[in-house]
Amino acid sequence: MTQRVCPACGSDRVRRGGNLVWGVYVLVVMLAVPAVLLLHLNAAIVAGVMLAIIFLAHLVLDAWWCAECGHQWRA
Repeated sequence: MTQRVCPACGSDRVRRGGNLVWGVYVLVVMLAVPAVLLLHLNAAIVAGVMLAIIFLAHLVLDAWWCAECGHQWRA
């Protein structure tokens, strides 16, 4: 695994995520609640689909943020 560094400050304290990934989290939850409560879908299946979407969002978006300066970027 290659060591990632922040392009703004050069710190190696970087993590996957950022506002783009958090937006996906919020969207998935906003879609899951009505799916379970209104459409009466199985909550376990909906939760599994949520986890799969979140996992794929991290891989596809490839967004990173720096824990030192807060800079966000896509690799």
